[in-house]
Amino acid sequence: MSSCCSPLQQAALTASSVLLVMTMTVHSVMGQRRLIRLLLDQGEGVMKHPLARFIVPFAWHLTSAIGLVVAAILFAWAWAPDQARIVGLAATGIVFTAGGLIDCVGSKGKHIGWAPLTLIGLCAFAALLVG
Repeated sequence: MSSCCSPLQQAALTASSVLLVMTMTVHSVMGQRRLIRLLLDQGEGVMKHPLARFIVPFAWHLTSAIGLVVAAILFAWAWAPDQARIVGLAATGIVFTAGGLIDCVGSKGKHIGWAPLTLIGLCAFAALLVG
């Protein structure tokens, strides 16, 4: 493994990665408890609709998962820069393909975002395989 940068830069990238993982974990867990659950329990306005009741928590947690992709890239950049491309493409492929398929099943195909999310993931996997 080659080093990407100075020890200070490596420390900063590592700290960014760790802080991002912590932030996305708190975002997901506390957001579910303090915001999403309240919206679902109230069931008013748009939250009366089953599609919205699926999409709101799904999108909230997908945001956290995308943050974890960024954290993985930052960490790889700090510690294994020659592998950062592979880590980034694999993590993107996993999160977006899984997210798209979960969206398709959870929304019963009614949310238009499932197809582009899945395609983003599959394109990342394709780039990983051909590169």
